[in-house]
Amino acid sequence: MRNIEDTKANSSLIGTLPKGCRMCIRGEKSVLFLTGICKRDCFYCPLSEQRKGKDVMWINEKEVKKDSDIIDEIKRCESKGVGITGGEPLNDIKRFCRYVRFLKQEFGKDFHIHAYTSKTTLNKEEIEQIESSGLDALRFHIFSIEKLELEKRPDFMTAIEIPVMPEDEERLEKLIRDADSMVDYINLNELEFSDTNAEAMAKKGFILRDDEDFAVAGSIETGINILEYAAKNTKKISVHLCTASTKYDYQYWNRLKRRAKNIKESWETVTREGLIRKGVIIGQLGTINLHLPKNTFKKTGGRIETSVSNARKAAKAGIRSAIVLQMPTDDGFDFELTPLNSKGEEKE
Repeated sequence: MRNIEDTKANSSLIGTLPKGCRMCIRGEKSVLFLTGICKRDCFYCPLSEQRKGKDVMWINEKEVKKDSDIIDEIKRCESKGVGITGGEPLNDIKRFCRYVRFLKQEFGKDFHIHAYTSKTTLNKEEIEQIESSGLDALRFHIFSIEKLELEKRPDFMTAIEIPVMPEDEERLEKLIRDADSMVDYINLNELEFSDTNAEAMAKKGFILRDDEDFAVAGSIETGINILEYAAKNTKKISVHLCTASTKYDYQYWNRLKRRAKNIKESWETVTREGLIRKGVIIGQLGTINLHLPKNTFKKTGGRIETSVSNARKAAKAGIRSAIVLQMPTDDGFDFELTPLNSKGEEKE
């Protein structure tokens, strides 16, 4: 029987965690959303209305208008690789390969690129195009290995990545057995609700695990059962159970911490969680005269953003002020705003 290991990132593993997953957990990967177009109509698809069914590109939380947007965002996050997703990023293989080559040329051959696809039939010419682009790994979204047709064994790593449906052991056990000698790796994701799939998920009988997150009740338990099955019935394939916590608390927030460090102003600080902390002075900007030193504030969005100490000073002068925790994403929205009272103290 093979060992099931704790990754120390709220996930479990049999075998070896691939480079792409290790980098994701450390927050070292950005996500390049190549298109929202996809011929499949998976009821559990979590894509937002901004992206689903639309031929748009995003890099992390930033919409891509030009190729330099991709480079700028990757640099802000200090990413060492990307995961290319969609929609179906292999709808246009030439376009897909162009972006893989573009990233490799910009950041070097060691810049790690993996991609996701539900395209199960790749002929020899298509595989050779993908190989020549420099792609490091391709993860197939399939629930049956019998649907995977590769005319030649590709040089890049092949894997399967799918969500875990509660009580779906029989189908997943067969997939594990069949995949053991055909692909390098299987990533099992905890199934989650989203704003756009909630109605379809509810119709299937799925419910929330609890009121504090979007995970589906029973998904993680089924995933554990499959890991235990794989430990007893596989010889070489690596299997990873990636939880919602792994993706959110590690992959997502570790990336944001890297970005926050690189985009913060001199008067801002980064919290342990990765939020940007600052003071804001609100309203009547033209009449405020606090004699703030240069390079300690900026006017934006109808307010002055500055240090917390400057905001406290403004509050004591009778000017409406607050302390803000801001998301370090491209849209930079306020995660939390706490008003200050006339003594410069945070209001209850």
